[in-house]
Amino acid sequence: MKKLKENWLFLISIAFCVLFITGCSAKDFSIEGKIAPPKNEAITVKGTWGIEKFITIKEDPTKNYEDIRHYIGKTAMFDQTVCEIGRDECAKPVYKIINVSALDYMQNKYKVNPAKLGIDNQRIDVITVTSNNQTFYELIKKDDQTMFAYVDGGFLSMHKQSDKVSAKPRNNHEKNQDVKVHPNGKDNDSLKSGVLLGIRSKENTYRTLWISVKNKKLKSVMEKKQLFVPRMKGFWEVGYFKADKGTEGSLYVKPIQDKKVKKHNILTESNVRKILFVGNDYVGTENLQRYQVLPIDHISVGKGITPSDITDENVDKAILRSSEAFLSSLDREQAQMLDKKPKEDNFTLERRNGHWIMRGRLNYNQPIGLKKYEDYDINVMVPKKLINYDEMTIPWGEIKSKMPWIMDAYVSPNKNIAILVSKEKLYVYSIDKGNISKHSLKEIPWKTGDSIVMAEWAIGDYVNIWEKSVKKNFNPLNEK
Repeated sequence: MKKLKENWLFLISIAFCVLFITGCSAKDFSIEGKIAPPKNEAITVKGTWGIEKFITIKEDPTKNYEDIRHYIGKTAMFDQTVCEIGRDECAKPVYKIINVSALDYMQNKYKVNPAKLGIDNQRIDVITVTSNNQTFYELIKKDDQTMFAYVDGGFLSMHKQSDKVSAKPRNNHEKNQDVKVHPNGKDNDSLKSGVLLGIRSKENTYRTLWISVKNKKLKSVMEKKQLFVPRMKGFWEVGYFKADKGTEGSLYVKPIQDKKVKKHNILTESNVRKILFVGNDYVGTENLQRYQVLPIDHISVGKGITPSDITDENVDKAILRSSEAFLSSLDREQAQMLDKKPKEDNFTLERRNGHWIMRGRLNYNQPIGLKKYEDYDINVMVPKKLINYDEMTIPWGEIKSKMPWIMDAYVSPNKNIAILVSKEKLYVYSIDKGNISKHSLKEIPWKTGDSIVMAEWAIGDYVNIWEKSVKKNFNPLNEK
């Protein structure tokens, strides 16, 4: 009897061991959001990869791509001891993998359709490479032969050459296990940043601030009435003024060098129109409780575009799905009183959590009191033709947790300054090693009802180029 009992205990122990080993397998990555660090001997990206080209997420005329070119034609190698991409290297890497929806992840994280990278898979593997808790690279694996590595503003496209890694670490990592990066350009701290911030007041007047920083020191803050917009055609002025008699006001555009506004560059109306956002080629507005996005080059026509006019995406379907989801969240009686089919051209952009998002509007068949419409989120990427740059290199949640009084934030493309917005002020902060400095470089008074409708960045040599035009057209900031 005793022996039989011992046999049963032995069998149960074996069963538990089998279950434990099976349950801890690191090869099941099909569950959304499950992260598992594979064992070093089973690294899914192990081997030598050739770096073939660089794919930009969006063309940026202010960016110098010289720093990226040194990667092309080089190799990337991954194994248990070292991760090496071009001349960038880290020792004792840790690989963490997550299997995600390709479309959702690429749109939400990088604001790019995976099709631009040639990814037609529904799901992809995302591998994060870290060393001593420092992120080195994020890799997007399409299949066993094709992979992408995100580099500032785009992706390095890599093709598998071999399962083996022949190179040894170039650096002596026994004493220092930190990430080793060898940039081919200037130190980010020495780069210059400048931003043109367009501001609408509660009274529907407009002004532009120019803020520039070099080596973590504030260079200048200047201002100008109306909106000073950088375009491929040079700088333009976008503005609004109230007429003395008859009409309520006029929306106008003109090249900055023109002293007068030409007839085909003005839209005069008998009602008030508000500017909600400005891009290089389009102006988002609200008029008679309706949204319109107008082309700057054809402002006098007063005809708004649809998102489908400026992107190849199936935006019309996304608008319909988004409006249906919004209607389903309302009470049945309330939903029945709203438009069932959204008008595609009734949309705008709005700031939320440090980013621009698309918003649509549905009108009530009969007003409920003073309420004549409801706004809803359009769950789609903002078309690149509307906003050129909209990145947050520091997560919004991280900023908000440290500075709960912040309402909005803007970070420069070269990651060296941040503009933070509260109810009372604008704050200019420097950024050091990914962290916002403890003390602001500048605090700018902010009136109740003010809102930012434009943020256009210049970096490097473009700061000097823009500043030449700024000095001709702006005045020192009046802080009274």
